[in-house]
Amino acid sequence: MIFTEAQLSAWLAAFMWPMMRISAMIAAAPVFSSRQTPTRLRIGISLLLSFMLMPLIPPPPVVEVFSPAALLIALQQVLIGLVMGLVGRFMFAAIEFAGTVVGFQMGLSMANMFDPMSEQQISMLARFETAIAMLVFLMMDLHLIIVQAMVRSYSLLPPGGANMNNDLAREILNLSAGVFSIGFQIGAPLIIALFLSNMIIGLLARSVPQIQIFVVGFPLTLLLGFVFLMFGIPFLVKAFRRMFGMLDNQILDILRLMGLS
Repeated sequence: MIFTEAQLSAWLAAFMWPMMRISAMIAAAPVFSSRQTPTRLRIGISLLLSFMLMPLIPPPPVVEVFSPAALLIALQQVLIGLVMGLVGRFMFAAIEFAGTVVGFQMGLSMANMFDPMSEQQISMLARFETAIAMLVFLMMDLHLIIVQAMVRSYSLLPPGGANMNNDLAREILNLSAGVFSIGFQIGAPLIIALFLSNMIIGLLARSVPQIQIFVVGFPLTLLLGFVFLMFGIPFLVKAFRRMFGMLDNQILDILRLMGLS
């Protein structure tokens, strides 16, 4: 069967524009982009959401298949999806940063493991906190919130209507900088407690030189770290819920900035 250029253009406008945006979002969003999520499942979700959104989105522009306008619209759709997914990834990056700092203070910096989400070696404590965050993420139905934000994005940013401006770049830089500030806030209780315990151990070693500080200090710091972590998990979950509660508003703000001329 031979398709005409008009038919290809209509198919491209009706199906491929939503498909590109949704695929890019799934490739970057937390949980969806994890290597623990099978590739076939991610492709299936992209296709299913694309077919479901086709009758709901505004009529997209019909352009020639191999024209510069089609390439520009394709790049815009991919960028919109990536930016929407990265908002959630920044939050998980802050959690990994907090766990890495706390794990370093506990003496677990040498005990690393592979993280399938970030595809790199991270601290065991960071992986533990990331697993808790992922459960909280699913418990709050934020994976559905991301899909809802994707549907809402077509009313704010129809295909061909996005605009990359300085305000958008500034907001993305602020979100990336928030990885460190939010990470320190999440890990602040454990960081302060471990710092005080290390300071006490240092003063003890200074006043009683006969004590083998490396023999006593390491297991004591490790024990105190796990005790503080055990009692701090409920507060950690509350911090995750509060942070994830801002996800929808942050995605909406990003979409509005991309719609500014």
